[in-house]
Amino acid sequence: MLLSEPQSSQYDWRFQVFGFSVRVSWLFWAVSAALGYSSAISLQTTFASRNTPIHMGVVLAIWVGVTFVSILVHELGHAFAFRYFGIGCDIVLYQMGGLAIPGAGMLWGRNGRRKALSHFDQIVISAAGPAIQLLLAAFVGVVAILCGVYVVEFEWLAEYLRLDVSTPSNPVVYASIRFTVTTSIWWAIINLLPIYPLDGGQIAQHVIGIFRRNSGLMEAHALSAVVGIVIAFWFIQHGMFLNAMFLASMVTNNIQAMQSGYGPRNW
Repeated sequence: MLLSEPQSSQYDWRFQVFGFSVRVSWLFWAVSAALGYSSAISLQTTFASRNTPIHMGVVLAIWVGVTFVSILVHELGHAFAFRYFGIGCDIVLYQMGGLAIPGAGMLWGRNGRRKALSHFDQIVISAAGPAIQLLLAAFVGVVAILCGVYVVEFEWLAEYLRLDVSTPSNPVVYASIRFTVTTSIWWAIINLLPIYPLDGGQIAQHVIGIFRRNSGLMEAHALSAVVGIVIAFWFIQHGMFLNAMFLASMVTNNIQAMQSGYGPRNW
């Protein structure tokens, strides 16, 4: 997901990976733990019912660690796509997810001149994050199934291959697999919603731009407002109030952008 860069703090963690500078806001860890609390409680309860106790702190630490890896992989997908087009990129993980921040929206043409990214280029960049994250979920899920570990999202594969799968007795192993697959699929799906500035919203913008021969931004804002309202109500009906509030804030931003006649920086 790509929004504005959060303010830097002395408590942020900074490192390099594959030549990309990465900054992790201290709030990322706190919000991730808060969002994963209910999932950690559920898994802890499941293992307690099987007389395999595991400390709540351990389960929550696994959730936070897996979330960090999954979102970092997502942003690396965007970053490698930017690099493919000759554009440098920094990565920031913060309380709302992650950012892939490009150095400039231009690339070198064969004639030695700089040119803007095309709609197709932008679609590739926006789709790269969710795509690599879904590949991560698929890789972990398939390997787990082949090793005899039950993963609900890939239960169909076990049935197709006629494999005997079960929940492993080691709660740390199962929690790592369970959370990796779940968070990666869920985060990718959320980001593919056609709501600006999520990846899906940016993909919708550039698809519209291709057909209408314009930036597609204003149309994307209108589409985002409608879709966001519908999905927010769906979340409310299913008791997912935090997700509903998250979408409501995006709906508000898109409506304000339409009223002002311009939107946030288009990345």
